[in-house]
Amino acid sequence: MDFYAQHHTYISQLRHTLSKINDIELAKKRLTYLRWKVAENLDKLLFEFETNVKKTDANILWAPDSAKAIEYLNKHLQPYTNVRFLQHNAVKKLVNNGKINVPAVPDKADAIVVGAKFTLANTGNFFCALQSTEEYNAMLEAKKIIVIAGVDSILASQADLLMAKQLYAIYETGQLTYPAEVLSRPGKPRGIHAEVVLILIDDGRSKMIENPVHRPLFSLLNFDLPPVCPLQELNFDPTNWLAVDSLAYFLYPFITDINAYAFHFKNNYGFKLLNQYLPYDIDLSDHVMEARAAVHKVDKINPLSSFMDTDKSGLVLNPKKFKDPQKFEKYAEHHFFNK
Repeated sequence: MDFYAQHHTYISQLRHTLSKINDIELAKKRLTYLRWKVAENLDKLLFEFETNVKKTDANILWAPDSAKAIEYLNKHLQPYTNVRFLQHNAVKKLVNNGKINVPAVPDKADAIVVGAKFTLANTGNFFCALQSTEEYNAMLEAKKIIVIAGVDSILASQADLLMAKQLYAIYETGQLTYPAEVLSRPGKPRGIHAEVVLILIDDGRSKMIENPVHRPLFSLLNFDLPPVCPLQELNFDPTNWLAVDSLAYFLYPFITDINAYAFHFKNNYGFKLLNQYLPYDIDLSDHVMEARAAVHKVDKINPLSSFMDTDKSGLVLNPKKFKDPQKFEKYAEHHFFNK
């Protein structure tokens, strides 16, 4: 299916699915609140998750960054020659950050590297959303399963999972459910013959919650934009592991350095368009306004550089001048990605 056909199919499916939900905005608000509570209590929830994992004599491999995660990955994959990486959000981030050469898909994989959509603090379980029943069968046949998860993936309770995975499925795929899914735990769980290893990665994610203003963005880190969204729509290639989606591009300055990567949100974002495809009640333009204000505070340190500023978007979108959110969004969408 080419991109335009996929675009049309997704939009049709999404409209049909949303028509079945009584109050989608209320559901988004509830999920936003649940994830906000996660950001407020991250340390406590991660400790609870680890405690529940250890109850079945299993462990979590903690990785502060991608380098440590790759070290763990190499150690556990060393005995296996037929390895398959499933193209999931958490795995793609590790592949990109670590510049991993992804092997060709083998006929039968002895080891599978899969991404977890959610980890569940009160049970020690993880949830994987799979793209097909073929991926599901491949996991069942593997001897080793390595699950990659970010610290941002955690939910306080497994009772929250039903709503969370349904909203994610709706906005990621246009459907009420994923084609296949796995709910399991690290170690040697029932129903799966493989040993399951969980690598939990921070890689700058927790840095976002240092600033309370940016904590709602923490919720977006484990969400996969559908291919009809900006940047994917402009340059969509589902086989390209190194492709950076518009959400990852937008979030990068907030988990690294807003001043160094200010160009990621200067004159290049269609905020209304992005917000249409998010399962959360978050106004991205509010966060950009706050970030631009922070950048301009630094600009004022050097009056000469501010005076000589040739970035016209920086002048036009100066938060002091552009206080009207509607005008701001209109201008930003017009100059979307400078393309």
